[in-house]
Amino acid sequence: MNEPQLIARWVWLLFIAVTFANALILKFRAQSYIRQQPELAAGYQQLFRGVLFWGNLPWVVMGIGIVFGGVPNILSYFRPRDGNPFVLAWFGTVITIYLLGFYWLFARHGAEFLAEHAGLLRGGIKSPKAIRLYYCLMVAGGVAGMCVMFLIDFPGPVK
Repeated sequence: MNEPQLIARWVWLLFIAVTFANALILKFRAQSYIRQQPELAAGYQQLFRGVLFWGNLPWVVMGIGIVFGGVPNILSYFRPRDGNPFVLAWFGTVITIYLLGFYWLFARHGAEFLAEHAGLLRGGIKSPKAIRLYYCLMVAGGVAGMCVMFLIDFPGPVK
């Protein structure tokens, strides 16, 4: 297996490492806010755990597909139209996370929670309405990317 194929097969581990790094950065940034408002510590801990779990879930599903499911490498995930069940499970996981995010932000007051717990969102977004709009735009971009992957016939992965 040559180097590009090796990277394409194991890059999902890099994605997990980056998600862990982002969660640790969040935890570090939260310390100054926790010193100012110690009563928010439990909420920041929830955010830290949520980023670790929900942020890594797609990469774990991808890794399972590559390691155990016969998906040759990450390039297969650009070809959901092939109908590979592990690739489709990854897309289903991402869509489920999007839907749960909508539920949390709109029905469970997640946007207000994020507004109270500064530091997770960069750029000073503190309005629940702006947080919801930002999420909608982010998901719209993700869905557009998914549509492209379903519609365009990308070259297949090298096995």
